[in-house]
Parts: sequence; structure tokens; C-alpha cells
Amino acid sequence: MASSDSASSSGRDDVADRTTDTERAVHGTESVAELRAFLNSYACEHLASPIRKVRFRAGRIDAVWGVDLDDGRSVVIKGHRAPVDHEAADATDAIAAARDAQRVLAAAGFPCPEPLSGPDKFGGRVLTVETLLAGAVPDGRDPANRRLLAAGLARHIDLLRARPDLLQRVGAGPSWCQYQAGPWPVPHDSIVNFDVTPAGYDWLDAYARRASDRILTCRDGAEVVVGHADWYAGNAAVHEGVLVGTFDWELVADTEAVIAGFAAACYAASSTSGGGLSSPDEATAFLQDYEAARGVGLTGGERRTASAAAAWIVAFNARWELAMSTGRGEEGPNLSLLREHGQHYLDLTW
Repeated sequence: MASSDSASSSGRDDVADRTTDTERAVHGTESVAELRAFLNSYACEHLASPIRKVRFRAGRIDAVWGVDLDDGRSVVIKGHRAPVDHEAADATDAIAAARDAQRVLAAAGFPCPEPLSGPDKFGGRVLTVETLLAGAVPDGRDPANRRLLAAGLARHIDLLRARPDLLQRVGAGPSWCQYQAGPWPVPHDSIVNFDVTPAGYDWLDAYARRASDRILTCRDGAEVVVGHADWYAGNAAVHEGVLVGTFDWELVADTEAVIAGFAAACYAASSTSGGGLSSPDEATAFLQDYEAARGVGLTGGERRTASAAAAWIVAFNARWELAMSTGRGEEGPNLSLLREHGQHYLDLTW
């Protein structure tokens, strides 16, 4: 998890502002009024209703607008960014697979938005629209919310086992899930470059390779499942102690232990809990909650896999942070976290 579509929203219906960096990257316009007109045309064609009000604008990877329509519906329209890695699997098919997964989950009563249209190729862009679910972003560091997130992860992975056809369509997921070629994948955003590691940080390359090698060794032969690729508090909503919304459904096909390890490393990050990746103790607590929700403990090999997957996510975020901060002369919190606790992440025990 290096970024999220649920962060950074304006919360006002203002068409005089300049578009955000994400909106310009996706839609290629600096005018909010022009973008609203484009999305209004899309809504009229695919939802049979114009936009009445813009509730919020958000997104760091894809451009997300929450809107009220004239017909009374509240929906989320997402403009999807073209993949940086043009040799990757068909991004539109991966989006379609995620939409199919959401339909399965919504039909089972799982708290995720119901897809209404898309992926649609409209005006040279790829758009989707889904129902808008309301709720407060939880403090992931609250143990009760941590348990909700662990249970939600276990439940949706189990529900999606009913759709084995999704495995090939989903593939390796976004770049922060792609440890297989170690140490670094092609980043999901061209604003960073992982090709050359700054002097003095060879240890970070070596650590990421060690984590990825351990995942590959420990997960060998395990069942591959489908799960949310960015499962953390910032992509969730809670109301009165109940998980009522889960968002930004990018999927990854991997083993259950790997997906749980990914989530363990970042589940607590959100604007309400001060952001930040999990400490080793927090990651361990999440994995314990995950086992409890699952009803069956992870095997020794699965625990080692989950631990290495958590280490990989911390390493990826540290590498992203390094790429963004080159030349500033100071380390960010993820690099510091890895320097202090790197071995502990690799050796989580419970």
C-alpha cells in the first residue's frame, strides 16, 4: 500500500478550482468545470441522469468523484489511470474482474459498493460507477476496528473462493503486491523510479530481495485465492461498531497468507489514526485476529509467509518514500521503521 483512492477529497461542489494532479493524469484537463461537464455526459449516457451535486473529489491513483444525481441516487464515478507498465495484463479486464467480485460480495451481503456501470470506455478514458456507501473512516489502531478489518478480510476471501475464474483475470495485482521479480516491480505511478537505488541504500534492495525470496519459498504449493489488494482502514467505513463500507476494490491473486500479511503491514493507516504502517507488534495482533476470524490457525509455513509479506510491504513503502525524498537529506518514517525493526518483521511470531 503506497497510495489510496479514498484519501484527499475536497468535500465541496466547486467548479472554479483547478483539477488535482491525479485528475490531470487521468483526464488530461486543468479545468474542474470541463471535467464536471465530461462526467455529466457520462452519467447521462450510462446512468440516465445528470449530476446534481458533487459531494467529494478524491484519489491518488484513480480520479474519484462522489456525486448526487438528479434522480436521487448517490454514486461514485471513478476515472481509471492507464497502467505505467504497458506490458502488464489487460488493465480493463482486471477492473472488470474486480467489478464481478464486488457483485458477488454485494449479493452475499458483504459491505461493498454495488457496481452500476463499467468499465466503460468513454471519451478515450476508462470509467466505472458504483453505489456510494456512507460511514466514518475508522481508527485502525482501535483493537475493535482492527478485529473488524481482520474479519472482513477473512470473509471476503472466503466468499470469492466461489469464483475461481477470477484468479487468472486478476493476476499479480498492483505494483505493491508484485514481489515476484525482486527486489522491485515497476511502480504504479511514473512520479517515482525504482531503477537506481541512491547511494547508501543497498541494504534496502537486499532486504526487499530477502523478503520476496522468503515469500516465494514459504508459499510454494499453497492454494491461490483472490483478495483486496489494499485492505486498510482508509479504504473502509464503520458505523456503530459495524463494518459498513469497503472501497477501492483492486484485487490480487495470491495465497491467503500473503494477502493477510500485506494487510497486516498497513491495516491501521488512515487519516483518523495518524497514518503510518503497522509496527511489528501491530502486524502480529492483526494476524492473530485474522486467525480468530478465519476459525483455523495458519500453519507454521503460512505464518512465515505472512511475516515475509508484511516485511515486503514495509520495504516497498520505504523504497517509495526514498524515491520521493531523494535530495532532501532526511529519512521518512517508513525507512526509519524498517531500519529499526526490519528483522522483527521477517520473524513475526505468535
